[in-house]
Amino acid sequence: MRSWARSADVTRAVSLVAVAACSLFLVVAWLVMPWVGGDTPFVFDGSNALLTCLSAHDFSRCGYTGELNHWGLMTPIGYWPLLQHIPDVAAIELGANSHPARARVLVFLGVAGLVACVALARPVLDRFGQSAWFWGFFFVMLASPLLTYGRQTVGETFAAGLLVCLVAAAALQAPGPLVALAAFGAAITKETSYPFVIAFGVLALVLARRRTGRPIRSQLIWGGGGLLAAFVLASLLNVVRFGSVWNTNYLHHDFRTPGIGRKLEYAVALLVSPSGGILVFWLFASVLVATACVVPLVRRGRLDPRPAIVLVVAVVLLILGLAAWWTPFGWTSYGPRLTLPWIPALVLLALVAYGDVLADLARRLITPIAGLVAVFVVALVLTLPHIGEMWRPNSSAGFFQQETPCDAPWNGSVAGWHHCQHELVWFDRPVGLYALHGLKTPGGVVTVLAVALGLLGTLALFRAALLACPVLQHE
Repeated sequence: MRSWARSADVTRAVSLVAVAACSLFLVVAWLVMPWVGGDTPFVFDGSNALLTCLSAHDFSRCGYTGELNHWGLMTPIGYWPLLQHIPDVAAIELGANSHPARARVLVFLGVAGLVACVALARPVLDRFGQSAWFWGFFFVMLASPLLTYGRQTVGETFAAGLLVCLVAAAALQAPGPLVALAAFGAAITKETSYPFVIAFGVLALVLARRRTGRPIRSQLIWGGGGLLAAFVLASLLNVVRFGSVWNTNYLHHDFRTPGIGRKLEYAVALLVSPSGGILVFWLFASVLVATACVVPLVRRGRLDPRPAIVLVVAVVLLILGLAAWWTPFGWTSYGPRLTLPWIPALVLLALVAYGDVLADLARRLITPIAGLVAVFVVALVLTLPHIGEMWRPNSSAGFFQQETPCDAPWNGSVAGWHHCQHELVWFDRPVGLYALHGLKTPGGVVTVLAVALGLLGTLALFRAALLACPVLQHE
């Protein structure tokens, strides 16, 4: 017995060191290798234009033309959300005038968002009696495309952190002002985020009330205030840009996917496309959320299905909303970029609502050593393209070059664009195969080893924590 206990202690210590080393390596690598990705150069220009408009006291339709230019813009300020402009304008006002300095600010915020996702999951899961799931959540975060986006200036990683902050503040029944701040932060991620912010926040508060019995009226009022503040500020920005509280640029017909058939195709592609499906790019998170949605509906007599219904509705609306967008994956970026920010918050909500039943299923899967090894191997293999893209962020450009010319709808034709995208989504060589090129770099090799240690360490800690918990019987 003593020998077994010593062996377990050694295994835990080694696993903790492996996870800590992997985490430190990734954070340092992301911070020292900032990569300007996506629309960031246009965001920089837009922030400069916004400050110019404000300095000139031009507070309505500043530079607005009403027509899309070559880049799909109706105004030099652009159409991007507050999430990207607020930190960029703040950086400029604090003296970070060069693009490299501003890029480092955005990367730092993205890394902070990823760290916040993991750090806040701990107290939330502890409070709901799901401490073992912290290591499962950590594993899910490691086995994800966030490895690629951690070093990039795009706002998805920062947005993921803000959405998790909202869930955490609500689930922990934080003081009202903190809930308001969290709701404000989550609501500025996208102008289409408002219904999801409401759903995530209210669900987390209801689950918290079920646990504590304490009223949630104060948090609801404060959260509503934070959401309202975000809407008002976004509306004011739109007035400056477009002369309307609505984002006229977003509402242009060329930014919409035509036809029900094409929308349904993109909805399916968002799930299973080899070049943009979330099941392909983030398998374990997808399976976990899907299980939390399905099992309570199947076991309605033993589990409360209402949180699952909220999750199902949120996922369906999210998929349909993205499918209606002219480029539902956020291309020309790697994988399902626009889906990624929502996943950590969905996973955390699923664990808070149904952690016990999910733990029982996970215990059956990874308690056998063969199951543990299988999960590790699958996770590592699926993570390899993300690591490759991390070290060669431009390697996937070859994927998009398979279809040329592939002009945006306003530069070519709507039919031509969506035919081009259809080929890329289903029939062209998958983007992940291009990303593997980055594994040939020394940094890629080291990162594979670091991530492998992190995955194995989190799995070992998760397994040990599950085995230490009693098997719960669900009446």
